[in-house]
Amino acid sequence: MRITIIILLLFSSTCALGQTPAVTPPAAAKAHLAQRYPKAEVKEWKQGTKLFRAEFVLKGEKYTAVYTTEGAWVRTEHDIPKVDLPAAVARALKAGKYGTWKVDDVEEHTTPEHASLYKVNVETEKEKAELFFLPDGKLLKEEVKAKKGK
Repeated sequence: MRITIIILLLFSSTCALGQTPAVTPPAAAKAHLAQRYPKAEVKEWKQGTKLFRAEFVLKGEKYTAVYTTEGAWVRTEHDIPKVDLPAAVARALKAGKYGTWKVDDVEEHTTPEHASLYKVNVETEKEKAELFFLPDGKLLKEEVKAKKGK
């Protein structure tokens, strides 16, 4: 009998720990999201150590809006196909020093500073890089790292 009770208690506590508590985003973040994306269908709010993330769907596409713990908007991002990169960005990528690297992922970002910004993740066997381009093809920022275990 005791063993059964102990097993039941362990199982119920494991189940309770597995549940994700509801995240309460800052009021300013919720207000901004509702104002900027009134037709968005919010799926979930997540809280990290420094940022809140709102995952939502707009016109059938998945987006993530990122906010500070105070509710200030940092950026909104969504994945796009490589073929949807502006021609100037695609040309700059191909002509630049990362032109032979494999494109791993492409995202379009909107920030308070930039209405449109393109993040392109590229990689080689030993390195990976995050490249940030303006729509005109100007490389704004690059972050190169060695791949782990290489």
